[in-house]
Amino acid sequence: MGRLYNVSQRLQVSPDFSDQLYQLTTSLVDVFNYIQANQDKVGATSGHRRLLQANPNDPVFAQALRGFIKSGLTSPTLAGALGDLTPIYNDVDTIVDLVVDLFYSLREVASRANEIANTQTNFHPREVPKPEPPQPDIIEGLDNTSIKVTVRANIPLVVGEADDPLVATPTPSSSSGTRRLLQQITVPLPAGFTPQPPSSLPAVAIPVVWHILRYRNADGSYGPPGVNDACAMIQRMMLIGNYRLTPSKIQLWLKECRNDPNNPGYQYLTLPSRDSWLNCATGDYFYNKCGDLIRPSCGSADYPRSINFYIVGEQPPTDYVGYAFVPGATDDCFYGHVMLSWTTVSTSGVNNRANFESGVSGLVHEVMHHLGMDHTFSDGACSDADAASGVMDTPPTNNPVWSQGWAQKAYLSCLNSWNKILVSDWDGANREASRRVGIPITDQNTQFDSCPGLSGPDEIANYITYTYDICLLAMGHLTSGQIQAMHQITANTNPTLYAWAQYYATPAGLPPGVTPVPTPSPSGNSCPAAKTDRGCTCSTKWNFLGKDYFGCQTVPGNGNGGPWCQVDKAAGDCVRARNGWWDYCTPVSCPGGPSSAPSPSPSPKPAPTPSPSNAPASCGAGAVTKNGLTCTAADWKLKSSPTTYKGCANPNNDPKGTWCVLAKGQLSPAGAAWDYCQDGCNTAAPPSTCDTVKGPFPCKQECQRGISISGQPAGCVCADLYSISFDGYGTSYSNQRGCTIFSETGSGMCVVQCTNNKRANGKAYACSCA
Repeated sequence: MGRLYNVSQRLQVSPDFSDQLYQLTTSLVDVFNYIQANQDKVGATSGHRRLLQANPNDPVFAQALRGFIKSGLTSPTLAGALGDLTPIYNDVDTIVDLVVDLFYSLREVASRANEIANTQTNFHPREVPKPEPPQPDIIEGLDNTSIKVTVRANIPLVVGEADDPLVATPTPSSSSGTRRLLQQITVPLPAGFTPQPPSSLPAVAIPVVWHILRYRNADGSYGPPGVNDACAMIQRMMLIGNYRLTPSKIQLWLKECRNDPNNPGYQYLTLPSRDSWLNCATGDYFYNKCGDLIRPSCGSADYPRSINFYIVGEQPPTDYVGYAFVPGATDDCFYGHVMLSWTTVSTSGVNNRANFESGVSGLVHEVMHHLGMDHTFSDGACSDADAASGVMDTPPTNNPVWSQGWAQKAYLSCLNSWNKILVSDWDGANREASRRVGIPITDQNTQFDSCPGLSGPDEIANYITYTYDICLLAMGHLTSGQIQAMHQITANTNPTLYAWAQYYATPAGLPPGVTPVPTPSPSGNSCPAAKTDRGCTCSTKWNFLGKDYFGCQTVPGNGNGGPWCQVDKAAGDCVRARNGWWDYCTPVSCPGGPSSAPSPSPSPKPAPTPSPSNAPASCGAGAVTKNGLTCTAADWKLKSSPTTYKGCANPNNDPKGTWCVLAKGQLSPAGAAWDYCQDGCNTAAPPSTCDTVKGPFPCKQECQRGISISGQPAGCVCADLYSISFDGYGTSYSNQRGCTIFSETGSGMCVVQCTNNKRANGKAYACSCA
């Protein structure tokens, strides 16, 4: 791999690499086609075998290969290739050395083709599996294996102040045209607004809430690098993504970006170490590794009226761009969220022009999944993969673009469209994307057909297929059938989101000053950042050889005496920096000299101090909770009930005690909109008189020496809150906690909650007092 990395750096030696990519690629293709066609001329008649098996350290063969390649480059056959390569690499010997090392690197890559293909498949998973509904299962460790229980998910409470539309009861409409849509809406629409049916393809503006997971470093700082700028990176990605979604009349707008470690309500987003952060998206999907934080946090984030995104993990070791469920569930955010890796979102990752806007492609792809779209290709069969979604205008396709025998030609075709048709114009690409509907002529190439004889060649640039990012940049598109299907499926599966998104798309719908993607707020520095000679922006502060510099500066002994800077990659728009990281520039003269380093983040405001344990607890409106937060002063309610409450209450008989809805702007450390009240607000429970034979049941065991779980599953404890039903008994129990005796079992059992033990987590186990 060292040789491959070395070659890749040499290939990109030109500061104009992005502009020269097409001529570089086509010239090298010509060179390697020549090598393939003339390989018998390399040193012996068995040239083909020798090329495949030769030792790169064999000086005799290396000299013969160099001579062969140099002879070809100086022949009339490769005159065009040599003419394109010489301005980049100066002389023929440098080009020969590059081609030789590139040959050996590609030979090594070819030997691992199957391994790489499997990695690509994992990197872009075909489909995120929705779990089967919970099934009855035995209680591990219970002697009577005929007793089976079904463990039910604890769906977060939907709560709010009594006048909050999220907890209001919708009033059915008698309007015939939209009656079905209106009757399914769970959050009442503003008075006087009537949504349109999906058949009319109304404009929709979908709110999005982002949850940015970070980790704490040993020195108290936070990672990953650049995480403090995550919201600006997201705004950039959504802005370009909205160009691509414009033909569908679907737009995204940033409702909330949770990315402040000083906000007590965002504590659930901070993990204790980089390893724990990476682990959340390594070896399995995020919801299986760290999914405990999903339900509480999106329950306070306007679900299901908003799409909730969770950002975590780097590639590698994370081996996927992201995922979404098709379509996103509306009754449980655990199966109704979207996940993207930090690499996808970060402008130091692939959310930039240098990577042909790969981050944007990932965003649009997963949003389309969430709105009900399947991939346009099948796995190993010539079939219409998305016909079940109601899409009838995409051709039958067998496998992704990159797995085809013509994949190289498809890539070159896309690169040609970018260079020759769009003339590498980034703004022009966005304009074209905003009005492109249907399969463009440039994506109707009969050479690219995985299912000959069936209707139409493959699409190599549909936003929901697996292809090269350059293809999506140059000619990415949606079909009319996909646009209609996204509207119809979303209206059917998530009518609340669809109807409210129509309202948000009206002039009165969005909050004041909010556009579909708001412009990042000014930094407060009135001095504009310096620009480089190649159109990049200088970093405000940067370090070179251990010394800090600000903006555009002259560095003694470097830069040939002229001012230069490290470019700022946070904007994602710099593709022509020298060696990918610096450029010459013109200093900006500002009052007060160069800007200083940014001030450190303020320390979090201290939470209100809970009442001392020996003082009477305040339990009414405005009471202080266990976590030092404040109960709302307004009446509050559950969505499932018309009853209103003030201060601390326990309307769902939570075994942990009373709780309240928090004042607006506050969230619990788990990201929930409510918190438990202090112990003094709980009515003292009568002493337990549990009898294992007589009951009453269910009876929670009070174990002074702790609980023993059968089999001692690693990393597991009895959960504080669970709900189960007994198969064949017709009995169900909600809000249970700890080791509890049920009449059906005659002995203790619990549902376990585990760390790093996926097999046992969420299962029922026999238990007893230790």
